[in-house]
This record gives sequence, structure tokens and C-alpha cells, in this order.
Amino acid sequence: MYAESDKFMQPVAPDDEILTKKIALDCEMMRSNIGQVLGRVSAVNYEGETIFDTFLCYPEPIKITNTDEEFSGIGWNHIDPQNGAQTFSEVQVCLVELLRGRIVIGHDIEKDLRVISMDLPSHILRFQRVPVKLTPVTFDMMIRDTQKDSKYRQYANRGAIQGPSLKNLALNVLGRPIKQGRTSSVEDAIATMEVYRNAETDIDQEQERWSCKAGMTWTA
Repeated sequence: MYAESDKFMQPVAPDDEILTKKIALDCEMMRSNIGQVLGRVSAVNYEGETIFDTFLCYPEPIKITNTDEEFSGIGWNHIDPQNGAQTFSEVQVCLVELLRGRIVIGHDIEKDLRVISMDLPSHILRFQRVPVKLTPVTFDMMIRDTQKDSKYRQYANRGAIQGPSLKNLALNVLGRPIKQGRTSSVEDAIATMEVYRNAETDIDQEQERWSCKAGMTWTA
């Protein structure tokens, strides 16, 4: 797992030995000249062990305009390929295989699926003034969203439309604070899995037919 510091870091490759049927995913975002893009992605197994963790970098003409470090925990040194950051394309290919046929748990997972399914080649062609239609990459998996569980709705801030924050659930359900220092997608993925396991039966019953195809196309 990455050390949560400003030191140079090396990615954690998918670990098949501790891979489980159910995994939790968390992503951190950055801003770029094509909009919001993936900056870090982490996955943990059912026991909360890290099975994948990496920072990302992007080829020209894609330019990162702000890492949003205050909210993402991502510094400019983290997305330097010389420090271990991997290209979006290779990470996306890895995620397609990692998530295939699994039950993937996330908190507001729709947001994460949007960035990991991005059609990067088409964005690059658009910069070259080639007319193309964006086509998200297909992810074949079942999903669970801790933010959408009816049992946890009571922990949402007053007036919140999307549901409770992961920070609120960690404090009220797990009895511990998160996001106290540098934001970490590993810490958030672990908390997401623990929150899910606390209401696993209820969440599975409510969301048992959810699946995901082509990033943002939902079927039930």
C-alpha cells in the first residue's frame, strides 16, 4: 500500500492471492482540460486488504490543471510517471479485468464508474479535430452502493439529496472518524467495505439485481 505521505510511491499491482468475490473501490479525482479525470484508484478485498492502488498520469494533449490536493490528497509529485504513476489506459485495462464478474462495493459508485470508464482515445482524437463519438469502456460486474442503502439514510445531513457521506457513516456506523489527515482512497475503500459488511444482508436484498454495463448504463 502507498505510504500516505509526500514521498515517491510505487503502485500496488492486482493481487490475485487475496482477491475475493466482493471488493470495495474508491477513486480520487483531478481536474483537466477535458473535465474531471481519475487521479488515484484503490481497491480492497472483503477483509479490507489492499489489492490494487495506483496514481495516474495522462498523455498529451491531456493536461491536468488542478490535482485538488485539499480534497483528493493527490500532489503533483504523485502523478509523475517517474515516481510510479501509471497511464490511464493501462490502469483502465487492469480494472476491466480486476472487476470482471465481481460484486463491487462503492460509496456513490456512479461517480467512480464515470471516471474509470472514460473513452480517452476519443478525447485525444477530438483534440486532433477528428469527429468521434465517445463510447465508455464496458465493465461487467454487479454493484453495491452504501450511499443508497435505506437503512443508512438516517445519517444523511439535513437536506442532502444524494444520501449520507462516507465520513458520516464511518463515524456513526463504525464508530471512528476518517478523513482526518491526507485524503486516502485506500482508507475510504476500507471504510466502504466495513460499512457495507455492517448491513450486508439488507444492502444485498435491496440492490441484488443491480449490474453495470458500459460505465454509466444501469440495468435492473
